[in-house]
Amino acid sequence: MTTNVPAPGAGDDAFAAALTQLLTDHGRSVIDLAAAAEIPTVADHIAGYLATLTPNTRRTYSTHLVRLRDGIGPICDQTCEPCLNPATGFRCCCPCSRCLASHLTVAPQGPHLVSANTYSLNHAKHLAAIARRVGVKAGLVANRRRAQRGLVAKRADGNGAEETCVGALRSLYGTAVAWTGANAASEVTKPRRSAASRRPLRDFELLELVHLTETSGNDPQLDALIVELGIATGVRREGVYTLTVGQIEPHSQIINLRDKYKTTQPAPVSADLIRRLRRHTIERGGPQCDPSNTLYRPDSPALWQRTGSAYQPVTSRRFDTLAGRWQTHLDWANVEQVGFHHLRHTMSAFLGSHYGPQYKKRYLRHADGNVTDMYGVCTLEELARALSDLLQFDHPLVHGVDERRRETLQRLGLSHTS
Repeated sequence: MTTNVPAPGAGDDAFAAALTQLLTDHGRSVIDLAAAAEIPTVADHIAGYLATLTPNTRRTYSTHLVRLRDGIGPICDQTCEPCLNPATGFRCCCPCSRCLASHLTVAPQGPHLVSANTYSLNHAKHLAAIARRVGVKAGLVANRRRAQRGLVAKRADGNGAEETCVGALRSLYGTAVAWTGANAASEVTKPRRSAASRRPLRDFELLELVHLTETSGNDPQLDALIVELGIATGVRREGVYTLTVGQIEPHSQIINLRDKYKTTQPAPVSADLIRRLRRHTIERGGPQCDPSNTLYRPDSPALWQRTGSAYQPVTSRRFDTLAGRWQTHLDWANVEQVGFHHLRHTMSAFLGSHYGPQYKKRYLRHADGNVTDMYGVCTLEELARALSDLLQFDHPLVHGVDERRRETLQRLGLSHTS
């Protein structure tokens, strides 16, 4: 559609009316035009958006948002060998008719201004479909490698990748509504999340897992500490490899955990675990991990792994190696695809069945869901009592309280008071 716009000065009213009509024809307004200089490009907006996210979310979302920025394709829905090359990002390289008929491509949007055209429903749908296709292909390639190592295949339906992509786009589009007018990605249906297949381990399975951990691998001392931390506290893997020496409180037998959402929550543990943790950190981390040394830094990593003749802080890769060893040497662990999170699941299930749901919630450090939860909350002392009974250790929040009471009453001259 063509609109003739009179030159300014040849009739200001006519010019304003024609300009307004032109903007309306393109779904814009005079206010939009005035703010155009403030509208970022897609590349700048995505960069600013990713910078606000936590590291894990940034890593997960950036995969899909970079595809919107830089473009991707063509990606087909077939699994021909030429289309299964991770080096090309699984770009379709097969000339067969099935591949050609299913091509999906998203053109680069990075240089363009954020608008309803760049953040469109069509882009969101294509990116979600591409995420599923790439997830299927990547899963197929990964399962071939697992089979070569004697490991069972993992689910490779691309469901999780598509769900994450839709979540990323909904979140990104939501921060641009002032420029686009609506969140088009909210109209894309999220796939139903696959049912969780993880189950708690049986007592003898847990014993076998711990024994294998302590008697195999290139650093059984480290792996044993990691597993015991998982059992005693229910910590997620991120909370282990980011654990610092300052989070360990020997006198109160508390480890202040920080994993999901970066909130700090205390976990009661045994004095023996505290001692072994401290000895490990000082021996491997050096003076920076020793509170009695002038070079002590409380933000120093608590867990260190051998790298040749030196030590380096533990990374998330250690947990993949540990799970791979379990699955390689234990048939049932291979079938169940046991990983570090199974420890958290196992202990929480045991606490829930033997002590009550409030103990399970406290151990998992889940937030209260409603007002009623406040009246059945498990205190830190109650959790310490349950864990000390279950894992057979003494804790100052539980044991020695009667002795301290008697000492206080004697000190106050009230020793005969009931």
